[in-house]
Amino acid sequence: MPDPAPRDGTVPESEVPPTALRLEDLERTPLAGEGNFVWKIPFRGGHAVLKVYYGSRGWPLYLQKTIGNAITGRSSHMPRTRWRTEIEVIRLWESHGFRCFRMLPQVTVEGLPREGYMVYEWTPGRHFRDYFKDGEVPLADRLATWRRWLPEWHRRHRLCVETRDPRLIHENGDVKHVMLWQGGFVHFDFEMIYKSRRTRVLVGREIATYMRSVGRFFGEEMYGLMLRELVDHYPDKALLLSAWDHGHADTHPGWRALRAVDRSLRPKHRDRWSKYRVGQDIKDLLDGASLNLRG
Repeated sequence: MPDPAPRDGTVPESEVPPTALRLEDLERTPLAGEGNFVWKIPFRGGHAVLKVYYGSRGWPLYLQKTIGNAITGRSSHMPRTRWRTEIEVIRLWESHGFRCFRMLPQVTVEGLPREGYMVYEWTPGRHFRDYFKDGEVPLADRLATWRRWLPEWHRRHRLCVETRDPRLIHENGDVKHVMLWQGGFVHFDFEMIYKSRRTRVLVGREIATYMRSVGRFFGEEMYGLMLRELVDHYPDKALLLSAWDHGHADTHPGWRALRAVDRSLRPKHRDRWSKYRVGQDIKDLLDGASLNLRG
């Protein structure tokens, strides 16, 4: 007899046996849909998540995005490659102690291509995007949670630089793709990766784009508070400065010139929440902190 499901609806912690489901028999509740079909499904008295990588975009758009990814140094957008990449990245992150959505590869779904879907444990945590703008949570608690996350974020960045493994970069990293769950942090959405071994540059890009999402979702005031905490508590200030280096001082002259053109010509990079402006914010605060220490 299977273990009873916990009251929160997650898959029981005991090992899930091989299970065959039929797509046509499943009650499916959509969770997301742009590019993939992601459904909450009933499973063993609780719930699970069924993610289908053959989504709603269609083959012409898959091909178009794959070409775009090749230009920007990302892996392919084709469904089978995204399926394979996500499995590979989750296993890598978990091997380093970072929690991700738990995969259930022993659960098969009839009616879907085997290398085109994955069943995941249902994880009813709370997204950063909701938690940090919730006025009912005391501000001091939210900032304490942010400070608690920063060493984990830095540990992954340090590993990425030391191992020169770009799979440790969260290509789609922002406040939409981290959750609070059972006292820790859960990461998800790893369908694509960067291919460059210039991992310090990639770390800088991730920091800048992540903080850009902080500003966009939470507004100027909360952004300022979280930025200050970032500068004060991120363990490696030189690595944190890579968020500015990425956009303004790349050591490769070709990339530095291209980013200068990018900053000048693309309207979105003149927006308040451009990754380049966020990188400049980080540098300004770091410079100010350095001057205060010298003073």
